[in-house]
Amino acid sequence: MAVTDVNSYTNLANITTTPTTNTNSSSSTSAVTSATNDTLGKDAFLKLLIAELSNQDPMNPMEDREFISQMATFSSLEQMQNMNSTLTGMAEANKFNAVQYIGKAIAFTADDGEQSVQKVAVVNHVWFDPKEGTILDTTEGEVPLEKVEGVSVIS
Repeated sequence: MAVTDVNSYTNLANITTTPTTNTNSSSSTSAVTSATNDTLGKDAFLKLLIAELSNQDPMNPMEDREFISQMATFSSLEQMQNMNSTLTGMAEANKFNAVQYIGKAIAFTADDGEQSVQKVAVVNHVWFDPKEGTILDTTEGEVPLEKVEGVSVIS
């Protein structure tokens, strides 16, 4: 089976398949992999696999190795999506942990033109920029959360 021009589709209802007499696993797998890397998810992958199985040549069916390879690809895709969800959740939790820095002294490295300088400042405010991440407003200016190297209580 050959999948025709998968990368130009964003809606699975528009994907057409054509059966062939010689099933080439590497080309069909690469087409499906390209589709999943663009915007199609695991549901799309499964639909493509079902379409491939239902449209295969009965005189030359898919070999077990090809089917196992495609199922392994499907399993890997699902695991990557689950890991992405977990990492997104962890980033959200980290973002809100920065609120605990308000009123505390932080140490960070600032770039002053030619050299890096260690600085200490008190955090006044925290805000969340969708593009730049979590920003700490300090007595020394704005500091991205990633640059914080230490935190201490002011006594």
